Amino acid sequence: MKKQATFLAVLSTAVFTASMAFPAYAKAAGWTEDNGNWYYYDSYGDSLTDTWKKSGNDWYYLNSDGIRAYSQQVDEYYVNDEGKRVTYQWVSIENEDYWNEDDAPEFLYYYYGKDGKALTSTWASINGSWYYFNEDSIMETGSIQVDGYNYYLGEDGSRKTGWVLLKEETDDPEDLEAWYYFDGNGRRVENEVDKKIDGAYYTFEDGKMQTGWYKLPAADKNPAEKLTENSGSENTDAENTETATGSNAEAAENNGSEETAASTASLPAISGYKYYDEDGKRASGWRTIEGVENISEDGEYFRFYFKNGTPYYGKEGLEIFTIESKKYAFNTAGEMQTGKQSVKTSEGVYANYYFDEEGVMKTGKQTIYDEDLGETQNWLFHAEGTKKGQGYHGIKDNTLYVNGLRQEADRDLRFAPMSLDGIRYLVNVNGTVQKAGSTSKSASKPELGSGYKDFKDENEVIWTVNTEGIIQ
Repeated sequence: MKKQATFLAVLSTAVFTASMAFPAYAKAAGWTEDNGNWYYYDSYGDSLTDTWKKSGNDWYYLNSDGIRAYSQQVDEYYVNDEGKRVTYQWVSIENEDYWNEDDAPEFLYYYYGKDGKALTSTWASINGSWYYFNEDSIMETGSIQVDGYNYYLGEDGSRKTGWVLLKEETDDPEDLEAWYYFDGNGRRVENEVDKKIDGAYYTFEDGKMQTGWYKLPAADKNPAEKLTENSGSENTDAENTETATGSNAEAAENNGSEETAASTASLPAISGYKYYDEDGKRASGWRTIEGVENISEDGEYFRFYFKNGTPYYGKEGLEIFTIESKKYAFNTAGEMQTGKQSVKTSEGVYANYYFDEEGVMKTGKQTIYDEDLGETQNWLFHAEGTKKGQGYHGIKDNTLYVNGLRQEADRDLRFAPMSLDGIRYLVNVNGTVQKAGSTSKSASKPELGSGYKDFKDENEVIWTVNTEGIIQ
C-alpha cells in the first residue's frame, strides 16, 4: 500500500506538469508587438479584448480584435496617440455633422477629468475659466440655459461676465444688436429696474439693456405725488415744486390768457416713464430729446429734466419746479415750457408767468413779443414774495397792470378806459393812470365840483376822472 501511494503521488505530479505545458505556438504573457500593433496576452497565451489593462501608472484599452486602441473615445474615456487614457486634458474631435447642419462647429471639444472620465452635464473651472459640458459631454458655446439661468459662453467656451454685445434673436433682416449684463456668476440679469452697475443705474427687460423711454411695470410705478422724492435713494439734493397745478384748458383772467394756456392739457400724464441714455445709463439732469410716443408730438424735440431717470412733469396741468435755484415750468408730458404761460396757483386761481428761451422764469418788467398779435407787449411780474413770478395785478408806480400785462391806450386815441376788478380807469399810451388834481374841476361835469378832470381822446370823446383816475 505504501508503494502504491507513492506511485499515485508521482502520477499526480506528472499529470499536473503536463497540463501546465504551453503549446509551441503560445504567446508569452504580457505586452507583445506584432506587425506594428500591440497586444496583451494572459498567462494562458490568450489576447485580452474589450477591456482596460493597467501598465505602470497608465491605462490602455484593448479593442475587440485585441489591438491596443489609439486616439479614440472609449465609452466615457479617451486614449491618446500613445494609447494612454488621458486625465486633465482637452480633446477635440471632428464633428461628423459639420457639413450637414448649418452653424455646426467643425470640432467638438471634450474635457477628461481626474478619473479620466469626460465631464458631463456640469460646470467646470479649468485654468481659471468656467465651462459647461452638456449631456453628451460636449463643451457648449454661445447662449445656454442651465437650471433656469441664462449664460453666455464665448467661442472658446469660457463663461462670460459683465457686459456682452449680442445679436438679437429676431427675424428683422437687419443685424440688430443689444447689450446684456452677466453677473459675477455668469448669470444674465433678466428683468430688473435700476440695477446699479459700476456706479450707474440700468434697466433690463428679458435680459436686454433698455435705452430711451421705458414704461415701468405697474408694480414699479412711482406715484405722481412722489415725483420730488428720491426714487433712486442715492440722490439727496431736493428739487421742489412751488406752484400747484390745474387744467390748462381753463383760461386765466383777460389779456391773452387763452393763448398762454398750454395746449397739452389733454395729454396723458407721463407718470410711470423713465429715460435711459444711449449707453443705457439712467438719465439725470437736462436732456433735449423726443418725447414719449403718443404723449408728445411725434418727431419734435423737447427739453426735459430728469431726477433718477424720472422726468419732472405737471400732474394735472403746468407745474413749476425749482432746479438749481431757478424756476421752470413743465406740462403733463414733461416738456419744459417757454414764453407766457398760465399756471393754476395753490390758491386755485390762474396767474400768468413768463419763461425765457432757456425756460427760466423771469420777474420784474419784461418786454414780450406776441407772435399771434404781431406786437410787443409790456409786462410786470412779481419779483419777490409768495407771488414771485406771477403777473402783477393792480396799479404800480401809477401804471395799470392786469394779470401782468400793462394796459395801454392805442396811440391813435391817446387815452382809453381800462377795467381793473370791475373798476374803469383812464390810461394813456404808456399805461399811466390819468388823475385829477385835488383842486381841478371838470368842464363837462361842473356839478361834480373839485377833484375832477376832463381828458379828450383823438375821437373827441371826453373822459372825466377823479383823483384816483377812476372814470366818472
